[in-house]
Amino acid sequence: FSSSFISLREIEKKSIKKWALPIKPNGIKQTLCKIVSESVQRPKTTARYAGGRKEKALENLDAGNATMEDHRVLNGMACAWCGGNLPKASFQKGVESTYCSQECAEEGRLRRGGMYASTRVRAQVFSLENGICQKCGIDANALYLRINSLEPPERLNALMAAKWKLPKSSKALQNLLHNPKESDFWQADHILAVAEGGGDAGLDNLRTLCSPCHQVETERLRGRLKLVDKSNSDTKESSRDIRTWFASQSRPMEKAKEQQRSSSPVCIDLDTG
Repeated sequence: FSSSFISLREIEKKSIKKWALPIKPNGIKQTLCKIVSESVQRPKTTARYAGGRKEKALENLDAGNATMEDHRVLNGMACAWCGGNLPKASFQKGVESTYCSQECAEEGRLRRGGMYASTRVRAQVFSLENGICQKCGIDANALYLRINSLEPPERLNALMAAKWKLPKSSKALQNLLHNPKESDFWQADHILAVAEGGGDAGLDNLRTLCSPCHQVETERLRGRLKLVDKSNSDTKESSRDIRTWFASQSRPMEKAKEQQRSSSPVCIDLDTG
């Protein structure tokens, strides 16, 4: 059990710890499958952030149909994520609370969006995985800290020694050498891409990838999306071909009917009564 547990991603360890039912010594993988099957029941969406109870209350307010519950959320009297009651301690002098629980705080910071949403998402993922790439295993955050501590002339040698894949463009390379940023070294990646329905993601759909691994995954995503676009285009073309075929079959029939009408004898009634 211990060796299987240690090999898990941090988010998987967290899910196992929250699981209320007993787990057999050799049943960690089966339990994770159950947890994943429950999490994937969330509707797929290509919206990066779907918003919480406060965002829905704002929508209702703009539409002119805000309820009392909406006003409670907007006035800071209820949880901004779920709309539930805030704890009594939240209403003490000098205390400001946005969420009713730690679970709502984690979900809200990840999925409500807003100006600092990307920063909050990175912070949540970093708290679990510490900037370690979940594909190749490199400690990308430690590499960033090391590179940032060096002088620009030393940085290129250090990156090459770490076998880091350098940017292709000279401008990006110069920026990396002269003004390295944490976001140059690791990304909070959607396991199921937003473009494929993985939007409004919780931590179960997020992972740390170093920037080179993230670039590889991005290229693969582009390839998949091109195939989808081509498939949709072929379907439309096929539908158009079918309509064209039916139209071509109907023209001879209409022409034959027209010829038949034109070749039929004309009967003139000469009876003048």
